[in-house]
Amino acid sequence: MSDSLPITRFAHQRLDAYRVAVELFREVELLAAAFPRGHADLKDQLRRATAVTVRHIAEGANRHEPRDKAARFVLARAECGESECALELSELAVPSCAGRARQLRILADRVAAMLFGLIRRERARLEAG
Repeated sequence: MSDSLPITRFAHQRLDAYRVAVELFREVELLAAAFPRGHADLKDQLRRATAVTVRHIAEGANRHEPRDKAARFVLARAECGESECALELSELAVPSCAGRARQLRILADRVAAMLFGLIRRERARLEAG
């Protein structure tokens, strides 16, 4: 079985935004593990914001009403912005991780752009319906 195929029938498994957010989460976990001592707060915030991004995408995808979907995707985008901010702070606070943090900021931007598209789609459905 391919890793790219969904293993369940849940709607979030079909979203590219979900898959890219999971990739971001996986990479953030690796980055956070490389932080030296003394950066527990930043590491925790980065991990939590990225995980919440993934969870809100899943929640939104599995809602039925466009208003509910859009609201969860808006929350996911906000959390993704928080992840990007924590990655920027990581560049400054943990110089040994700066290059990887910069790459992950680009990935977070990609997730945010995909979420913007999902938000726009659900709002259009709301207006049409």
